[in-house]
Amino acid sequence: MPPLLPAGPRGGLLAPLKGWSFLWRHRGLLPLALAPFLINLGLFALFLWLGYSRLGGWVRSFLPLEQGWWWVLVYYLLAALVGLFLLAAQVYLFAVVGGIIASPFLEALTRRVEALAAPDAPAGWSQAGVLSELARVAGQACKRLLLYAAVMLLLFLLNLLPVLGSLLYAVLALVATCLFLALEFLDYPLDRRGLSLRQKLGYLRGLGLRGLCFGAAVCLLGLVPLVNLLLLPLGAVGGTLLYLDSPPPAGAGSSSPPPPLSPRRA
Repeated sequence: MPPLLPAGPRGGLLAPLKGWSFLWRHRGLLPLALAPFLINLGLFALFLWLGYSRLGGWVRSFLPLEQGWWWVLVYYLLAALVGLFLLAAQVYLFAVVGGIIASPFLEALTRRVEALAAPDAPAGWSQAGVLSELARVAGQACKRLLLYAAVMLLLFLLNLLPVLGSLLYAVLALVATCLFLALEFLDYPLDRRGLSLRQKLGYLRGLGLRGLCFGAAVCLLGLVPLVNLLLLPLGAVGGTLLYLDSPPPAGAGSSSPPPPLSPRRA
């Protein structure tokens, strides 16, 4: 099978963009990609109403702005920091919460991407239905979220070190977030093949900078307003293409052979 992505870290960085070009070439997949887009659009509208529209009022309620111009300066600084926090939270909301809600569509989308991009690739596990699929995806998402929270908590302790600790925390927290996002969107093809969380982490570690760059590209995509509405379909398709281009070694999945997938057409 010819390479689906450029070699090395550049392939990971370009994976979401290749996901867009793949969807554009196979327009029969667009209805499946539309549903996650609409779900993120709804989440964005809810987040905009609950977060950004009330941002100024929340910050002003904590500050005595009438007591001097310096409090106004503090207000703008705090508003900027809270805005950055909300932007980061929005990436999480789109990737995790939106991913769970849109999981049946993303599962079907990534299956059909596999069938079109690599019809000779080994098939993954078959699924029993929508409810079992939601339960499986939600369970895996909770495991990843707990792991991410534990890592971030440990990294937060670096702030106890003067000066250097905060810098280390900022850098390592960003790296951890990028790796978490990479794992989030690589999970569809990996989980279909019965890999445990430890095996998935081993696969991501084996990708090295290629996997980290994929996570960084997804993170950057999630930070761009309006473009981030496409985070779910582009991340899922890009992650599937990255998996097909860099499959795990034979025997890395479950010990029992998976049942074949039903043939699908775009």
